[in-house]
Amino acid sequence: MDPRPRIVLANRAFVDHTTPPGGGTAPGMPPGGLLAALRPLIDPWDGAEGTTWIGAGRGACDRSWTDERGYEFVPTPRGPLRHRRIYLDNPTWQGHYGAVANSFLWPLVHLVRRPFPLVTDYYPLPATPSDGQWDAYRWVNELFAAAAVEEAPGQTCWVHDYQLALVPAFLRRYGFRGRVGFFLHTPYPDVTTAFSVLEPRGIDLFREWTQGILSADVVGVQTAGDRDRLLEAARRFEYPGALSRVLVCPVGIDCDDVSAVAETGELPVAMARIADPSLPLVVGLERADFTKGIPERMRSVARLLDSGSRFNYVGVAAPTRRGVHSYTRFDSNLRAAAGIAEAAGRRAGVSVIHYEEALGWRDVVALQREADVVFTSSLADGMNLVPLQAAIAQAQRPPAERAVLIAGMDAGVASAFPGFQADGLTLVDPLDATSMDTTLEAALRGEPGRVSERLIGDVRRQDARAWASAFLSELEGVRC
Repeated sequence: MDPRPRIVLANRAFVDHTTPPGGGTAPGMPPGGLLAALRPLIDPWDGAEGTTWIGAGRGACDRSWTDERGYEFVPTPRGPLRHRRIYLDNPTWQGHYGAVANSFLWPLVHLVRRPFPLVTDYYPLPATPSDGQWDAYRWVNELFAAAAVEEAPGQTCWVHDYQLALVPAFLRRYGFRGRVGFFLHTPYPDVTTAFSVLEPRGIDLFREWTQGILSADVVGVQTAGDRDRLLEAARRFEYPGALSRVLVCPVGIDCDDVSAVAETGELPVAMARIADPSLPLVVGLERADFTKGIPERMRSVARLLDSGSRFNYVGVAAPTRRGVHSYTRFDSNLRAAAGIAEAAGRRAGVSVIHYEEALGWRDVVALQREADVVFTSSLADGMNLVPLQAAIAQAQRPPAERAVLIAGMDAGVASAFPGFQADGLTLVDPLDATSMDTTLEAALRGEPGRVSERLIGDVRRQDARAWASAFLSELEGVRC
């Protein structure tokens, strides 16, 4: 039997309630990311034990679903999940999430090789938080740790991602006696590159954040590069404790879910706007984030169309982190790049459709299935699950008609699936315009290879269940 997580701590709740109880709408299950990856591993609550998920209560109607301590039972396909919500006032949430997590840490953790704020015109410098903002981040991490201690001091606790990196250290401070695992879903940055863009106080906070991670018994990272950079940071920061086990354990997807949706999912209605559906279809899908290389991709699409290539393009840049100031320049740059691509499409007489809205999961998978090229171009990424989802969705098509998948060379997927360029997964440097153009041009011809059974089989072997089982097996081997 696969090992099961007893206590899961994540900044995000398993589901956000947007309607009150009895409103006729049951909470929907999330389609992707961490939540979908962990869903197959949930141990249903039997009245005495099972999985407890602790997450922030940010849904508009969350309080009406929980008791006075924030507890509820959430139905899942595996059975009831015991869920506890941590409720935070807006100033605390904005300090923790808006200022520290998204304006300081998020731009910082993606600096794996190049100082993006210095080589692009939209990537923000990590904004050093004020004392009050960092205090809010610390306080939220302390609240999560205290909630885990209340559950059972000797249970196994699995903490997730950069928003809660201080939790392992607080658990130790509170005398938590169980095993503590931490998984970093983002990249871990290169210390020298980070130092080149951080203020002195920012370096101090970066050190504290790293030491929080290293307080776990087992730290999981996506790639060998992340592991090496983390261990180098521990050396540079002169970490005083015993080093954690650092496990390279790339996250996977729920392949069965993608396959089931791909069998029946229909394309978005806006696809009816495509004037000539016989042309190849290039698809880009991700959140509208400054780490995703979307402006570079849109400019590459425009250059190829202006040079005589003929294809349709559908891009989805789902809004994210609305109201976070560090996205202002990127939003303007994205709109300008989208306008350039749309104008090139009009000149070429082809369809260029750019969504800045979130599509439903069935629409997303249908686009991944029907694409001739799935073009992702992250500057850096923890993993980037889109190419993995697309590989499984493309399994519905005959091998000779399948797509070529393009991914950024500094995305985790490039390290997790090396040597698959002839099998449909080709890599690109998003900041090299020539590389972007020649790679897209070759992909439109089906080169260097289309999605193969070998790639599909490897994605299935490295799925979400395999990821979680590998990490939890390592964690259970720790002596308390």
